[in-house]
Amino acid sequence: MKIIFFTQSNWCIPTIQHFKNIHEVVGVVSRTKQPNSNDFLLEYLKEENIPVFNWQSSDLESLSSKLSELQVEVGISFGFSYKIPATVFETIKEGVYNVHFGKLPEFAGPDPLFWAIRNEEKVVTISVHKINEEWDSGELIVEFPIPVFPGEPYGLLASRLSVSFPGKLESYFSGQIQFDRKPIEENLKPKSKPTDEILRIDWKKQRADEVEALVNASNPKYGGAITTFRGNPIKILEVSPADVNITGIFVPGSIVYADPNYGIFVLCADMKYLRINILQLEGTIISGQKLAAMGVNSHEKLGV
Repeated sequence: MKIIFFTQSNWCIPTIQHFKNIHEVVGVVSRTKQPNSNDFLLEYLKEENIPVFNWQSSDLESLSSKLSELQVEVGISFGFSYKIPATVFETIKEGVYNVHFGKLPEFAGPDPLFWAIRNEEKVVTISVHKINEEWDSGELIVEFPIPVFPGEPYGLLASRLSVSFPGKLESYFSGQIQFDRKPIEENLKPKSKPTDEILRIDWKKQRADEVEALVNASNPKYGGAITTFRGNPIKILEVSPADVNITGIFVPGSIVYADPNYGIFVLCADMKYLRINILQLEGTIISGQKLAAMGVNSHEKLGV
């Protein structure tokens, strides 16, 4: 089977490698020039002697001609941020299948993993669909539900999905998995990329579990969840639930305990506590313990 990949993402590399060992990968369509080129991906493709075709939205005629010349049978779009028009996907015998790390149409949009983690979903569904000319719609060909581990951050989950996915997709192509294809209606209200407002922690309203989910969903792609400390913006990259024996009157967002050995503990809206493990301030990533050693005091507040 002759396959062409459309990708800008390192997550696609395990799938390219897997299919290269079984089928004929005739090339990869990506951005080879700045902006939006991925040097690591391009270097991998060069080492594997896989041809790369530059995606230029203003001139896709030559790409369509090349795909026709190569007699490509299947296209796989995986981490590709450009809409593939009919003039391109209709030149491929079986069309283009898009890999979407979220259940469709519920999690349509450019970053379904963020929303799955942020919404505290227990399962992420990898959806593979044959594309049409609308975003995240067409014909669903197969779904793969994958459990989310407790406390799993975005980067680790994405890496785990990308490694587990190739064998699952191959099992579908080889007929080992049966699935009733069905149409996907276009979601007219897809989930957008998170804004700074969505990434900001609301200590007065969010439960400890909600704060942890937001932090995990933001790490590393968005550099952590946003809050402030002593009037300066900081980003929190890792937290963990904590049991704290503290007496005193505190409001949500308060640092209830700070110690160079144990770190920093903060009260959330549900009167539960989180330990701040890793954070970023002024371009520096440090541990909660190190911040505590720099003179953080109990009763200081985050988010004000």
